[in-house]
Amino acid sequence: MKRIDKNIYYKLIDLLEESPKTRRQLIDAYIETLNLSRAEALDKSTSGTANVKRSFAGMAINEMLRKGIVTKSEDGIYTAHEQKPVVIRNERCEQEILSMLTTSPATKTKIKNALIKIFGTDKTVTDRDDNKLSSAVSEILRRLTREGVIVSDGTSYSLPEKIESKIDDINGILKLKEKFLTTLYKKGGEFFEFYFMTLLEKYLTKHHKRVTSNTVTAGAMDGGIDGIIETTDPLGFRETIMVQTKNRSDVTNETDIRGFYGAVCARQGSRGIFATTSGFHYAATAFLDGIDNCVGVDGNMIFKMATETLYGIKKHGDALCVDEKIL
Repeated sequence: MKRIDKNIYYKLIDLLEESPKTRRQLIDAYIETLNLSRAEALDKSTSGTANVKRSFAGMAINEMLRKGIVTKSEDGIYTAHEQKPVVIRNERCEQEILSMLTTSPATKTKIKNALIKIFGTDKTVTDRDDNKLSSAVSEILRRLTREGVIVSDGTSYSLPEKIESKIDDINGILKLKEKFLTTLYKKGGEFFEFYFMTLLEKYLTKHHKRVTSNTVTAGAMDGGIDGIIETTDPLGFRETIMVQTKNRSDVTNETDIRGFYGAVCARQGSRGIFATTSGFHYAATAFLDGIDNCVGVDGNMIFKMATETLYGIKKHGDALCVDEKIL
């Protein structure tokens, strides 16, 4: 995808996958995702941030139209190419990786090439899906190695003996996690905002925090904050926790976190929680590790919170399953 800023491209495609749009609607929607400051949004000068960003978005749309990545109808409605990008779920990748390693050790390249065939990303119009898959595999391998689920000799990855004996149990949990997060993802962004805010309240309550208010603030003027929870601990200390939610398959990058952290600081929040149904790029994780009042909650943690509070997950005899009344 030469000549197109990939971040702009990805966001424009995501917006068109939500619904077809006119050129102006598409650019306006893109600008909203940038969480510009009030001063930047009101600056209408040619060199102002908003107009510069609009110009970049317009050039990206033109380039995508020339390359056939988007189409334009006679009445000026833009739609994504009929072959939509492949949805790559981290939990499905994790399941496939563990299944592959039960047979024999494998290098990162071998794992990536196998998953490219499994997901079919080599058959899509652009390299976007290949890049997403490559990034997801790298993050999963890094995390599983850190957690001791897999080991690496510097060349290939394999399963330790103690994990091999439990692989059926692990795969069972991964299948449930995949179904849970896939179901949640399909419900859309607005549903996820309300679901996560309720889940967070239940989780905080279970961990001895008293929630005094819980508000969903999402909207065009939310300033990058989708929800606010106020809590009091057993000693009476009060906190204002600000939340941003992203129901997405792409990993969250450092830019997203910096924008959210700026919004939390600007609104004088005590804590910040960035929740995504996917995962975080290692640069985003490194940034979060460097600040003490903002955390990232990925799909793995959301699944853990759901199983712990039994909200979205329920018990069926001795087993766990997705609670279809909630999801």
